[in-house]
Amino acid sequence: MDRLKFAIIGAGAGGQTMAAYLVSQNYYVTLYDNDAAKINRLNELGKIVVMGKFECEGFPQVCTTVIGEAVKDVDVIMVCTTTDAHKEIADLCAPYLHDGSIFMLNPGHVGGALEVNHIIREVHKCQADIIIAEAGDLMYACRSYEIGQTFQSGIKTGVDVATLPAGDVTRLLDQIGGIFTNLKPVKNILETGFEGGGAMLHPIPSLMNVNRTDMGENYDYYMAGITPSIAKLVSACDAERLAVCKALGLEVPSLVHSLQKMYKLDQEDLYDLLQHNAAYKGLRSPTSLNHRFIVEDTVSGIVPLASIGHMLGVETPVMDSFILIASIICGRDFKKEGRTVDKLGLEGKTLEEIYAMIS
Repeated sequence: MDRLKFAIIGAGAGGQTMAAYLVSQNYYVTLYDNDAAKINRLNELGKIVVMGKFECEGFPQVCTTVIGEAVKDVDVIMVCTTTDAHKEIADLCAPYLHDGSIFMLNPGHVGGALEVNHIIREVHKCQADIIIAEAGDLMYACRSYEIGQTFQSGIKTGVDVATLPAGDVTRLLDQIGGIFTNLKPVKNILETGFEGGGAMLHPIPSLMNVNRTDMGENYDYYMAGITPSIAKLVSACDAERLAVCKALGLEVPSLVHSLQKMYKLDQEDLYDLLQHNAAYKGLRSPTSLNHRFIVEDTVSGIVPLASIGHMLGVETPVMDSFILIASIICGRDFKKEGRTVDKLGLEGKTLEEIYAMIS
């Protein structure tokens, strides 16, 4: 069997790390980004250096701002952009998909696979036998402080992965499971996309500290930016997330319980827990209103949760309020931009119909 050909979409830290790693393992790799300055700089350097828990160096065979050059005739498209770009990427890639193509979001966030499936299948009427997949998280814990160099603290263990429909996960892992050995199949895309409470921790504190962002202040995001009162707002929003998940038939951990497990902490109060989390100390605040903490986690996190909640009869006043506040502050209509049920292909569906669709 021929070795798989990969297209990496997004030349951020995750995309650069994945590209260099795959090249170092002798795979054919292309790298796409819409940032011409970044792509030009990468082509000037001619190499991507990965440092940290594992070290490697490599450079993709194609490094481009032209989507057709990146995805034509490849087997696997690994999308490593911010999740609010998934719609655009699905639109761009759909004409190039063919029988056997894998289109995987890294990660999908809330409803990522549903959104791209709707675009590819319903909007573009793609009839090819493809696999649409999403990971629960980016596989690498990494940062990039300079183009062409990334630092990572290791490949994450046990990264959840699911497909739409769910039965395709076996086919997916038959193809790429030997390359990405940390992928762990879960029941369906509800488990990869709806169980995490991370979106609660980003838009709300960022919006509550908007005066600091306006003044250009650089503060310790978790230690100084989340006060006891702001933590109460985050917890109230997380309670709404839990209610939406319950309406979907999901029993998921609260944000507090997720953080307790992830960081081996025992504080029951969210503020106290964050203050005792050494891993969060020193992490800096957003530098602008276009930061992913506000835009990405509103468009791809809070909006779909609230929209699904409304459809299933769950009230989400805290989420609704922060969607409105974010829209006013940023001068955008996040409810219109975000992943609402119509864009996810869920509008008007009963719970039974949703499960029939994803199974």
